[in-house]
Amino acid sequence: MRKNMTKIWIDAGHGGKDSGASGNGLVEKNWVLTVAKQLQTELVKAGFEVGMTRTNDTFYELSDRAKKANSFKADLFISLHFNAGGGKGYEDYIYTSVPAATVEIQKIIHKNIITKVTKHGMNDRGMKKANFAVLRETAMDAILLEAGFCDSTDALILEKKAYQTDYCLGIVSAVQEIFGAMVTKYRAGKYLTSDDAISGTNIKGYLEAGTKVFVYKETEKTLNLTTTKGVPGSWVLKTEVNTGKR
Repeated sequence: MRKNMTKIWIDAGHGGKDSGASGNGLVEKNWVLTVAKQLQTELVKAGFEVGMTRTNDTFYELSDRAKKANSFKADLFISLHFNAGGGKGYEDYIYTSVPAATVEIQKIIHKNIITKVTKHGMNDRGMKKANFAVLRETAMDAILLEAGFCDSTDALILEKKAYQTDYCLGIVSAVQEIFGAMVTKYRAGKYLTSDDAISGTNIKGYLEAGTKVFVYKETEKTLNLTTTKGVPGSWVLKTEVNTGKR
């Protein structure tokens, strides 16, 4: 485990005596736990330290969920849920009064998830704010995700393993965009432009393995990686960063 790893807290909603929403054969407490475990696996693979409110069918009070995340000193709190009550689509919530940086985090998470889930037919219900206890009582940036409505045709989407996987990958992509990614294994050439990276010309040097970087911009084949968040860096090939191969 590398030092100073970014810490992500996954809060699988409900549990135990609290089943949450249900409909069309789906039970919220079970669905979110399945997704939470998959998300944990993907985040750990991506180089993040992960804490979990629950890993089984256990009930926790809302205040205890926040306390556990605060004690873990998480950098981001993600609460997983799905909806019921007459609607269709994905939506997410942050607390009613938050810094501008938290609003930007919501935008990044929303964008990355919507990119993944709309291809499955899930509607976009937008970004919202609410006075939810887990958002109010957590000491770090916090967001609550509602994956869809189990009492509508969304249930046909929610039950698909492909949707659950893409949903998790959307969250992981967002977390990587927010906190940066670790170039953990391979040395990658640094180039002046994206086209240079693809053609292998105008190399500026090398990004050494193990360098913590942030994604400034992305194309289909290349990434602009920077060690200073928000400042343009150098272009690298995705294949070099991910596999060490051109």
